[in-house]
Amino acid sequence: MFIVEADYGVKVHIIGNINPLNNGWRLLFISVTRFLSAKFPNIEFTKESLLPQIDEKLNPTCRCVKSMKSSVTLLVSTLIRALFWRLLKPLKINAAALFNEPLRYYYEADVIIDLSGDGLCPPQSKGFWYSVAKVLFKLANLASILIAIVLGKRVIIYSASIGNLGILIPLASLILNNVDLIAVRDHESMEYLRRIKVTKPVIYFAPDAAFSLQIPNKNKALKNGHMPVIGFNLSTEAVQHFHRVDLQHFARLIGSIISDISESLNATVMLIPFSLGGPFKHDDDRIILNEVLKHTAGGNISIMMDKDPFSTVNAISRCNILVTMRMHPAIISLLCGVPPLVVSHSPKFQGLIKLIGIRDLLCTLPQSDLASLKEKILHVWRNKDVLCAQIEKRAGDLVAASLNGLERMALMLREIAGCRQHP
Repeated sequence: MFIVEADYGVKVHIIGNINPLNNGWRLLFISVTRFLSAKFPNIEFTKESLLPQIDEKLNPTCRCVKSMKSSVTLLVSTLIRALFWRLLKPLKINAAALFNEPLRYYYEADVIIDLSGDGLCPPQSKGFWYSVAKVLFKLANLASILIAIVLGKRVIIYSASIGNLGILIPLASLILNNVDLIAVRDHESMEYLRRIKVTKPVIYFAPDAAFSLQIPNKNKALKNGHMPVIGFNLSTEAVQHFHRVDLQHFARLIGSIISDISESLNATVMLIPFSLGGPFKHDDDRIILNEVLKHTAGGNISIMMDKDPFSTVNAISRCNILVTMRMHPAIISLLCGVPPLVVSHSPKFQGLIKLIGIRDLLCTLPQSDLASLKEKILHVWRNKDVLCAQIEKRAGDLVAASLNGLERMALMLREIAGCRQHP
């Protein structure tokens, strides 16, 4: 454990974490920046964002710049400018005048940290064109890392899931072998990096940085004698593009399931959105949750309206079980001792459930018979006490491992800060 001396300033530019309305990305950003701020009193953060004005309002201590991934033209232009700068550098020509704003943020930073999470591990979409779009998104993420390397910056990829790179493997292997540190959040990513021959950086496993958040366990005293609470976090994007189920059909069936469960268990049901928008309509969980709400019956079913991520954390902590299509609600649920039923559409979910070691918490949504999901939910409900005990035994180890991973990253930043102070 250490704290860097107050005169050790270090400038960190965060990339990949580009949608501030996605509370998963936001909690990942908060986890890392809070930890590093406690270690480095004079640390300065900047960040790329698709919505920089909103990002700066939500994160007022962090200056934000329009992400170069906001358009193909901007991304290509930025890469070309970086390459020209690199070519002119040996000639001792100051080519900084070539820089656009995104490139200037890169250039002024001491280290670039990629917090894209699954930016190099695409979900398993059943739609051809959406799969193509995800390949292009991975390519854009690789290009943004390449730009940092071209500028000679120290690069850290943190809390990443990496896999299924397909035709991008040769390029990915070349780029990833030139970063300084890769911390992956599941063992499958470690094995994947070995298979594609990424060996040069420091590579280690650390559970997602969100496991380091100081979240008190659920208030058991509050739950005793109160109506049970079941949380549902559904993803519009997952339903439309990964499971490829008609939105209205899904809403009708899930609404019916929720109504039946609420009545049979005499339970309150909370519909909990976790992503509240972004550059695409499907980024908003409230779209599917509002459609589901239209098809429910009974007065014990409601949708959460608060937008603050920690209000969402508090809502999850009050649940007895949580049904989720997103990774970070599952992590919050585990930290609160609440069994999550994770509806999988990505390798990152399998990796998370393997870490906790409880196979019953993972399910694949049956496309032809969504109603069978009801039995899986009831199975988790019937076994919730046993599952809670199993979670509590394992969660502490994941928290400790997550903090240890952050400590190791901070050690590298300490080295960078020291080199900057004593060239």
